[in-house]
Formats: sequence, C-alpha cells, structure tokens
Amino acid sequence: MLLMNADTRQSVACVSGRRVVDVLNRLDVRSVLLDDPTPLDLACQVDVPLDIDLDDWDAAESALRWLHATRPLDAVFSVYDAHLPLASYLAARLGTRGLDLRAALACHDKIRMRMLLAGGGVRVPDHLPAADPADAAAAARRLGLPVVVKKASGSGGRGSLLCRTAEDVLRAVAVLGPAPLLVERAVEGPEYAVQSITADGRTEVVGILAQHVGPGPRQAETGYDYPSGLSTEKEAEVAAFVTRALAVLGFDHAVSHTQVRLTADGPVLVNVAARPPGGQLCAATERLSGIDLTRAAAEIALGRPVTRGTPTATRVLYRCVTSESPGRAWYDLDGIDAPAVTLDVEPGDTVRSVDDPHGGSYGRIVVYGDDPAELESRYRAVFESLRLRVEPDNQ
Repeated sequence: MLLMNADTRQSVACVSGRRVVDVLNRLDVRSVLLDDPTPLDLACQVDVPLDIDLDDWDAAESALRWLHATRPLDAVFSVYDAHLPLASYLAARLGTRGLDLRAALACHDKIRMRMLLAGGGVRVPDHLPAADPADAAAAARRLGLPVVVKKASGSGGRGSLLCRTAEDVLRAVAVLGPAPLLVERAVEGPEYAVQSITADGRTEVVGILAQHVGPGPRQAETGYDYPSGLSTEKEAEVAAFVTRALAVLGFDHAVSHTQVRLTADGPVLVNVAARPPGGQLCAATERLSGIDLTRAAAEIALGRPVTRGTPTATRVLYRCVTSESPGRAWYDLDGIDAPAVTLDVEPGDTVRSVDDPHGGSYGRIVVYGDDPAELESRYRAVFESLRLRVEPDNQ
C-alpha cells in the first residue's frame, strides 16, 4: 500500500496579500489568504483563499478558527496598515504568533500611539485630540501655530496637513473631516525614515535614511538619501530612540517603518507603521542592507531567522516624481534604465501638484552606487532622458 507523506509545512494566514504571496510561495509554507474578495490571480497561488468581509471580525475569526481546528496555523499577519488590527486580533484569538494586538491598535490609532509613547517617556509632538473636527480650531489656538492636523486613525501621510494659519486649520478640517482628528504642534528639524525588524521583542535597526518633504500643507515625501548624513553618534541616538519607542508600543514580532524628526533637543517620533515601507523603499532597503522587509515580515511571523543577503550598494539617491502644477503628465521611457524608474501614471494621465492637499508623488527615480558625484550624475541623466512635462488640462 502506498502511503502519502503528511504535509509538514508551516501554515500561515495573511490578511490581504498581493505584496506577500510571492514571498510565501518562496518560503514553502501552507498559505491561507483572507481578502474581500480574494483576487483571482492570487487565489490561484495560495493553498486556501478565503473571501471574507474584512470589516466583520467575527466572521473572519469563525472562518479561520474552523481552518485552524483542522490544520493548525502557526501565524497570522498582514503587511497593510488597514488590516494590521484584524490580523493581530485573529492571532490573539487563535493563540498563534503575530504582532501584539496592543502594538497593532497603537499603529492604527495615532492618539493611542501618542498616549502610550508619552507615558513611556518617548518624545512625541505636543498634541490634542479633536474627536469632533469642530474642536480642531480651538486645539490649534491652544497649542500655537503652526500645527499639523491629521486623521486620528489610518491614512498615513495622505491624512495629514500642515497648517500655518487659522484659515489653514479650517481648510484642513474640511478636507480631512468628518473623521476624528489629531492636532499637534509642528516639529521643526530634519526628518528620517528608520527601517527595523523586531523578533521576539528584540529590535534591530537595518537602515536610517534622510527623508525629504515637499512644500505646502501636504508635505508629501519627495525623496530619500542613504547614508543619512548623520554622524555615527547621532545615528546611534536615533536607532536607540526608535528601539525604545517600539518596546513601549509593545512590538514583539514585526517589521516597522518609523518617521523621526531630529530637533535641537533630540529625536521626536512622528509616526510608526508596523509594515514594510511603501514605494521603492523596500527594494532600496534590500539593496543597502541585504534584508527584504516583506520576506522578513513573514519570517518573523513564522518564528524563522530573517534571511540576510549581501548588500549590493552603499548609497542610494531616491527622488519622487512630482509636479509644481496640476495637469496632464507626459514622459518618454525609451532608452531609460527601466529599474531606475517607476511611474504610477500613464502618459496623458491627470496629476495634482505636489502642494495640493490631495497631491503627492506619481513616480520614483532611484539610483544606486558607491560614489556621490556619480550617483547625482546618473540621476540627472535619467531625469533628463525621461523628458517629463506636465501640461495644463484644458478639458
């Protein structure tokens, strides 16, 4: 009689996973994907696709608990801001590995995050909640201008506006409301993006990049540089600060992307995301550190050692493609080194200006190397070859 070998692979559930399905396949695990609905191309690549209303936590738990009873799961995780609380909730309810629910909720709720950090002695901007958006103006007066008005939950940078006047605050409320808001005093100083991995409560900072932001209330990201330009001592200070912040938030099993402002009085935490960074920052971090943060997120969830490759560059010059005015974007990719350019729009698509409250970047030019002058020259050559232009939209 022929006996079939039992499937001894680890089993993991991922809440929404286009960024991570390929990684799970390479890790050779039994994969369960929860989505609403599960895209057909991804459903064909996982072992168990589940179409679940991701806003119905009871239904998600019931479906996953049934699977867990028939074939135990080792972990539940997500690499998407909106689904981190659900993934951590499911992990806690099923008793599997996953990011601590306290940390997931703090990353989703900026007011909760600041309360935990301030209570743990980690510097955050002076702030006031505005559960009713109508209270934002009074909060701004009490804190003193300029302030940053942001949505209290989710949204990332697109839910945040810098306000220099009382009129700016009213406009921000109109754009961001009617959701509960957070008003905080604007922090002066250069900004840094810190990438880190936390396994079993131990955090390792794998990269610190100088972050550039654009003009206007949106303060959209416009680029990054590595090395950061900080001295060894200052980098160590920022790394220790972020490590402390993640411990206070309860991080145990996750990767993270943290934004820090460096003031004359030391670091101030702007935001923590319990996921790999967006854009091309994940690829940049892998080139510079040898660590694929999306793969690391899955490996940490599963309790595996993080895979470490060999870094292939010592410097990166990363610039977002933006426009000073709205209109239709045109460009030419002929003859351009394809890996260096990522564009989110097709030729002729409408784009907003970088200082528009709803604007931001619509592409990235990223070049790597070892020599700063060569890097700048290569970036300039790519940018000029792109022949980027934005023409007024007269329609």
